[in-house]
Amino acid sequence: MARFSSSLVIAVMVAMAFVAIAHPYQPSGWITVPNVEKNSHVQYLGKFAVTRYNEQKKAYLEFIQVTKAQVLDRGTEHYTYKLVIEVHDGYAVKLFKSEVFQDLSAPGQPPVLNLGYFIPLD
Repeated sequence: MARFSSSLVIAVMVAMAFVAIAHPYQPSGWITVPNVEKNSHVQYLGKFAVTRYNEQKKAYLEFIQVTKAQVLDRGTEHYTYKLVIEVHDGYAVKLFKSEVFQDLSAPGQPPVLNLGYFIPLD
């Protein structure tokens, strides 16, 4: 019986390998994040982007909210977010576009965030 079970397990693993080769994961590209105003993770990423920009440029922008967001589905533990962020600059409310990179590849560690760009929305 054990020999039959081993053969069956090997056959199933080989079949799974053929399926994985024949149909590899296909990332779907940029996906719009729904209900972005209520998405706490996206709002956190927006706050991070404003904070990092303020540190780098010695600016004093105040985060209001992320109004639009897209995430790049790469099928890995690395995500890229494109954000439209509403900020207050002390005089007026303005919109900025930003790109934030998120790396979740270190098990048991908090995500690593990096700011790609943060520029005024034209």
